[in-house]
Amino acid sequence: MRKTYKCSNIKFCMEDENQRRTWEYLQGITRRDGSYGKILSDAFVAVLDSKNENKQEELLMLSLKQSEHEFEQLEEMFARVLEAKFWSLQEILTDHMEKCFQEHTLDFQADAVRAAETDDSNELGQTQEAELSEDMMAFAFTMGE
Repeated sequence: MRKTYKCSNIKFCMEDENQRRTWEYLQGITRRDGSYGKILSDAFVAVLDSKNENKQEELLMLSLKQSEHEFEQLEEMFARVLEAKFWSLQEILTDHMEKCFQEHTLDFQADAVRAAETDDSNELGQTQEAELSEDMMAFAFTMGE
């Protein structure tokens, strides 16, 4: 199979540093190094591919920065939600603790009132016993007289 070639006439401006250096480089190549077309096409493709890779890397970096920013936003939102849940839970626990303390306080107060009543009735009973025995003694003395 025959290879198809296309010809292109390229002019280099010798006052332009890059063009002059390229022309000098091309003048110094030999058949062993390859043809002008091969050398120039390899150089163009390498430059264009690196530019495309750079653009892809830039897009990737931009995407990563955007993802990082979105992650930070999600992190902040998550922190706010957690804080709200924490305060809600703290409020629920506080209410529950207050109810428990109120119930125990009422129970304690009721027990204290019962204990006080029991003490009063015991004291009253002891007082009545002492009065009865004094009365009985007085009665017995009067009977003996």
